Amino acid sequence: MQAVNWDEVRGRTVALYARPGMGLGRRGLPEVLSETQVRQAEEQFGVEFPEDYRQYLLRVSAGGRVRKLQFNGSRWDWDGARHEDHDELHVPFPDHDSALAESEDAWDSQPKREDYISDAAYQTAHDAWRETADAIEAARVTGAVFLNDDGCGFYTLLVVSGPMRGTMWFDGRATCDRLNPLLNDDRQAATFAEWYLDWLAHEESLTTPEQRRTAFQSWHAGVGRPIWFRWFDS
Repeated sequence: MQAVNWDEVRGRTVALYARPGMGLGRRGLPEVLSETQVRQAEEQFGVEFPEDYRQYLLRVSAGGRVRKLQFNGSRWDWDGARHEDHDELHVPFPDHDSALAESEDAWDSQPKREDYISDAAYQTAHDAWRETADAIEAARVTGAVFLNDDGCGFYTLLVVSGPMRGTMWFDGRATCDRLNPLLNDDRQAATFAEWYLDWLAHEESLTTPEQRRTAFQSWHAGVGRPIWFRWFDS
């Protein structure tokens, strides 16, 4: 893991959120969590967060670029998450290819009306199939935090359990069947620290709306993409 001066990162992040006119500071940067609070969340979910994300929570912010980790009076969870999103964080994140193959098999087995003698028989079979297919699809993201809502049904994930623990992934299932690792410059799945520091450096360089528009045009063309934007890189 790369050595990171998280106090410096905190200062840079605070300065970025204080910069006027860029839309980042509308709700302000959430305060950090205490060691006790982080441990409470870990105990609830039955995991230990990757160390770089832990340090972010303790020394930079409970939210900001990512969904805010908060206690709602009865449980810990990330702001905006559905209750069932993180029930299986302790279950290892599965091998992508195996999980994808199982998902494809399930969708290929969808019942067809012509195979059943009545609407009622078809509906019963379809309901049972749908329950199984939904469970298989949900199992593809066990062990991962829905860390950022990218809009349009897309999410950035942080894996916290299993062999891929500590890596960042993109959930593109809103338009395709893919879960892709977000790759660093060495074409390896990026860590949280790599993902966040890369985002921070790019944001610091975009000081005007014109620069931002130009940058996004370049990224869409495949030039200089930040890690978070490498959604469908193979």
